[in-house]
Formats: sequence, structure tokens, C-alpha cells
Amino acid sequence: MKPGITIFITAICASLAGNTLAQTHRSHPPMRPLPQAVKSPLAAGPKHFVDAARGNDANAGSQAAPWKSLEHATRQLKPGDTLYLRGGAYSEKVSLTRSGTTNAPITIASFPGELAVIDGGLREFLDSPATSWEPFAGGAAGEFVSTKTYFGADDRRAPTQFLPASWEPMWGIEDERPLVLGHFADSMVPLHGYRNLVDLRATNEFWIGGKKDKDTGFYCGPGLWFNRATGRIHIRLAHHTLPGLGDRAYRGETDPRKLPLVVAAGFGDDVLRVNGVKHVRLHGLVLRGATGSPMIHVYGSQHIELDHVTVFGGFPALLVNASQNLRVTHSAFRGNAAPWTGRSHMKYRGTASYQIVLRNEQPGNENLEFAHCEFTDDHDFAFFRYAKNLQFHHNFVDNFNDDGMECGAKLRSHTIYIHQNRIGACLGVFQQHEIEKDESPVDHDPKAGVFIFRNVFDFRAGVYYQSPAQPDPTGAFLRHEGHLASDHGSPTWPVMRVYHNTFLRRTPTYRDYFLFGLGAQGLRHTERDVFNNLFVQIEKVPGTGFAGIKEPGNVRAGGNLLWGVKDGPALTGDPFAKFRASPLFTASKKFYEPGLTTHDRVADPKFVSLSADYSLPVDLRLQLGSPAANAGQSVQTEWPDPLRAADRHAPDIGALPLGVAPWGVGVDGRIPLFGEARLAK
Repeated sequence: MKPGITIFITAICASLAGNTLAQTHRSHPPMRPLPQAVKSPLAAGPKHFVDAARGNDANAGSQAAPWKSLEHATRQLKPGDTLYLRGGAYSEKVSLTRSGTTNAPITIASFPGELAVIDGGLREFLDSPATSWEPFAGGAAGEFVSTKTYFGADDRRAPTQFLPASWEPMWGIEDERPLVLGHFADSMVPLHGYRNLVDLRATNEFWIGGKKDKDTGFYCGPGLWFNRATGRIHIRLAHHTLPGLGDRAYRGETDPRKLPLVVAAGFGDDVLRVNGVKHVRLHGLVLRGATGSPMIHVYGSQHIELDHVTVFGGFPALLVNASQNLRVTHSAFRGNAAPWTGRSHMKYRGTASYQIVLRNEQPGNENLEFAHCEFTDDHDFAFFRYAKNLQFHHNFVDNFNDDGMECGAKLRSHTIYIHQNRIGACLGVFQQHEIEKDESPVDHDPKAGVFIFRNVFDFRAGVYYQSPAQPDPTGAFLRHEGHLASDHGSPTWPVMRVYHNTFLRRTPTYRDYFLFGLGAQGLRHTERDVFNNLFVQIEKVPGTGFAGIKEPGNVRAGGNLLWGVKDGPALTGDPFAKFRASPLFTASKKFYEPGLTTHDRVADPKFVSLSADYSLPVDLRLQLGSPAANAGQSVQTEWPDPLRAADRHAPDIGALPLGVAPWGVGVDGRIPLFGEARLAK
């Protein structure tokens, strides 16, 4: 992490149990900026107040005499009311049951200048850690156990989240389901939820036995394990010894009695349930303390708005089902992956969590918007498949050690618009799962599909994919680049319109597939357009790979510019010549009359700055004289493009037309489009 960013994060960190600035961290430095209180004037309409520290539910609910509990306070609300939560932690699970109206919505917000936290966890580990843990005799070095029992954690409620591929990792091995998850309260860095006690107690950090081995022991970092026989929670905060982790390694306090922790136990209980309500707005709140359950569950609701909300954890963080007109703006979703957490830790030894899930009960999800949000640090990102008119824009997506945005398999009529985002490292950025055999229709609404435009994709940092089986002091295992698009189970891919994006990779893509895979993969029973994109690679020059492709698919591609930073200047000859002399090129004219690659070229886009060192800042604006200027192909006017008017003359190639200033993404646009605070190397 850059020194200036570290200072900035430390300076703004606030204790999430209140508002006290935390200048030091006894656990581990925060991975991302922690939430700050939002300052805004009090609402003009009717106002009510709740205060967990000094309130009483017998009070009038005024500022001078606030209520105490959210359960009581939210049930008193009427259209037009604003409920203010005074700063502090509310250890409750909340169900919203009151609706506003179009002209008089209900607002639930943190009091201006204060930070209210809805916490579904166990309060004692936060307030009195010294008496909540005791050393565990006969355990591993540094192992502690809770002084209380929590037998209700294993009530085995049916899961409400939906997982792509119609499987849930614990089916058949329910006794291994992690039933406790948590965070360090001073930094909100996640604790690992262990499936097996042998892993919690292990000293080995190498991936030796593989995903099915349960005897060797594989330490996944500071974490928790629930003993179903005794009802107690075990914890171990041992330091890492794995070579190559660098600043990501845990080096903090190892005695949990000296650290306030957020610990949640159980499974299947929503922290915030929004069920069957309308016209409700949540503003400036923090949510935490979920386990294998949604942090926020929006079901059968309309006109719900989440603004400046911060969510830590959850499985998923947000579950949306049968709802319309949902807006999520200027909000941050932080997942369950700690700096030392990789894919193998979560998928095979922990909780393989999704962050956002859209389910498909009727009436379907429609008119959803995610704007100026931050989605970071988890296993899988979002299952977006079931939506009509989903707008996803000006967001920051980064550090997902498995799947990114899942927009397929194909449906007849879903419309997803992904534009003007900064999308960083994901193992697979665009994924699709097969849910049922032969489920996808051959035909589709010609206006339906996934529209991907004006985004910057930068995969160069890579993700922590596979733990090493032997020492690797270089830390190369932390920087694995996956795929731009791939699938599970060979489903029919959705219709995709991909235009005016900038893609950056460090290493060649799988089989050196044309257009990072978009020109060759997943074309059975679907169609795809790929126009006016920049595909830039650090090592080698993006090729025209069609290995294993015997027949062309329905893909139209043109106006794309490809470049290799290191090897491009020495390139001689036409890299497309071999393909254009092949039968596959001739056959591609059936779907795209000029033939694939005809209107694509290899040339240096002449960015303002792009180094081969991925950790250095970049500036992806085009310079005067760039071969990307005025070199694109015309695209259909029905396809949305917010920068069409600014792109004078013939279209420029890439996310930013020449002369257009880059925009900010994330909460309040605080993250530059071309660079952000990275995880420590």
C-alpha cells in the first residue's frame, strides 16, 4: 500500500462502536477506508430519535427523550417520518414493517455527525473481551475458548441465499458449516470462519493435502470455530509464517482478551430484513455481525434506497428478491476476505461467500441501480442474472478471489447495463453458471442482453488464488490473473454488447484468445458485439488465438486496438495475417460481413502514462496523435452511451474519448478512475 494512502486511512479510522478516532490498531491495519459520519442538516418533517446507550422505549422518542431499541422505534414510524439513530452500536436484528409513500417516504438515518451501527453479533466480545475468553487447556498454542455457551448457533435454519449452479457448499457436510464469523473491531479486518478444528490448530500454511484433505491441517489465519458438542466458540490469532505474504501477514495481538471483536454466531438469520414495504430510505448507517445469512434482505419491496451505507461481511451482504425500484448509492460493501485470505481458504476451508445476490421469485427484480459504490475483498462478487433494467455505474470493484459479475446464463429478456466503472482484480470478471441442463432459450428479445461500456478494467494486480505448496518468498501466488469471461458447466452465455472499454492485463489470457476471450469463447446459441475497445497487455502482444474453435460463432467485432507494452515496439509483420488466411476467417463472414479482425489493429494507444510496473500510477487518457483517436466503428444508436456527444467526429477507441476528463468512482467519487489504494504487496 502506498505510504500516503496508509496515513490517510489511519487518520480517518473511527471506532465502529462509536465515534472515537482510532490512531493505532492492535490487530491489523484496515484494508480500506473505514466509514465516517455523514454531516447533513436535520430533516424538516416529523423527527424521532433512538439511542441505544441512554434511551428508553417508554419515552416519547424525542431528541431529549429518545427510544432505546430499533425494534420498538421502527414500528412507530409513519409516512414522512425520519428516525435518527444516535451514534453507537445497536445489538439487534431489525425487521422493517412500516411503509412510506411517494411524497412522504420514511427515512432511517444516523444522526448528523454521528455513526450508528446495526450489529447482529454477540455484544460481549465487543464490550468485555477480557471476561469473554479463557485459554483452552490442551489446545494449540494461543487457542482460547468462549466462557459462555451458544447452543442456539446450530439451529440449522434453511438457507435463504441462492447460489449459482444450484449447490451450497455445505450440503452433505452440514456439520462442517462455519457457524461463527467475525472481524477485528478496531480495523474491521475479517476473521476466518473455520470448518474444521484441525485447521484452526494447524501450524502448516502450505497447500499440501489439497482441497479434500482434512487431516493435515491448513492454517487460514486468525479465526473462529464453533464446537457443536460444547456450544463454545474457539479462537486463535496466531501470526503467519508463510513466506511471501509480506505486509499482508498478521502480526498483531494474539490474546483475544485484549482485543474488542465483532463475533456473530448462527446461520440463516437476516440482520436487516426489508420485507413487503415501500418508500423507505436508509442513510449513513453501518451494518455488521452476520454469519451465513444476508446482512440486508430486500424481499417483495418497492422504492427502497440505501445511501452512504457501509456493510461488513454477510453471506450475501445484500440479497434482493421480487423487488422493484431499488437504489444503492455511495455505499461500501466489504467482504469476508482478509489480506491473508485466498480462494482456497474460503472455498474449501471456510465460507465461500457472495456479496450481492439477485434471486428469481416473481414478480421479477426490475429497475435496480447501484451507483458510486465500492465492492471489495470477498470470494465471489455478484449474481446479477435475474434483473430487468439493472444499472451498475460509477462503482469500484476489486479483490474477489473467485467469480466477479455473473450475468448469465442466457435469458430471453434480462437487461443489465454496466458502465463507467473501475473494475479491478477478480479471478473471473464475467462468469456464467449452468443452473439446469439445457435451461437457456435459443431465441431472445433483440433488445435484451448485457451492455458493457465505458469501463476501465485493470486486472494487473491479480488475486490470491491458490496457496503455495512450498515456500515462495516472491509472493507471486498473491498476483494470479484469471479470465475476463468464462463459465461453469458450459451454459449458453448471455447476449453481450461490449463497446468503448479499456482493458489492462499483465499476462497473456488463456490460450491467447482473441480480444481477451470475447472474440472466441462461449458463442454457442448466443450473439456478441465487441467494438471500439482497447486491449492492452504488459507481457507479449494480445493475439488472435482461436485454439479449439472449429466454427465461428455469432460475433461481430471491429474498431478494437490491441497492444503489448513490452513486446509491441519490436513487433514486425501483421499479427492477423495467419488468421485471415484461414478457413475460420472466411467462415466468420457469415455473421460479420467484413470478417473477424478486419477492422481491428495492433498499435500503441499512446496513453499519457502506463508503466510495466502495475503498482505505479497510470493515466489512461489518450494523447494527441493516438491511433485510437477517430479510429473506431459506428455502433448502434440504440445502445446507450453517456459520452456519445463528447466523442466528436468518428468514435475514439477506449473508455475515454480524447479530451474527456476521467471521472471518480466509489463513495462520493473518492477513487480516481485510473488508480486507487491497493492491498499491500
